[in-house]
Amino acid sequence: MTFFTINEFINKYNDCQNQPQDWQIEQACEMTYAEIGLRYRNPNWNEENCPIAVKNASMEQLRFILEHDIPVIDYKGKVKAGDMESELSSDYSTLARTILRNQGYLNRGVPLNYNMKMELPF
Repeated sequence: MTFFTINEFINKYNDCQNQPQDWQIEQACEMTYAEIGLRYRNPNWNEENCPIAVKNASMEQLRFILEHDIPVIDYKGKVKAGDMESELSSDYSTLARTILRNQGYLNRGVPLNYNMKMELPF
């Protein structure tokens, strides 16, 4: 699942020093897709038909991954490396979530999980 190409990313973030790999693009897109409510998702999105807000959020997520080099981890808390330790609270870009929220893909102003449910016809 990829929502943008390497060339699109380079054109938007031409000051980014790290060259992304294909697997990093897929990782960023999967992370963004996981944040979108079920009723707003489309598993057929690709580089050509993905909504611009989702594409922009995915590119921002990749920029965040490349610049901050935060690994995708299964736990939260302190990470230690020798004498150094650091608090990791999120591996998601706040700006990427803001882009999604402003376009209605993350709606937090409604009852809990409203945007996550699916309509099931009976």
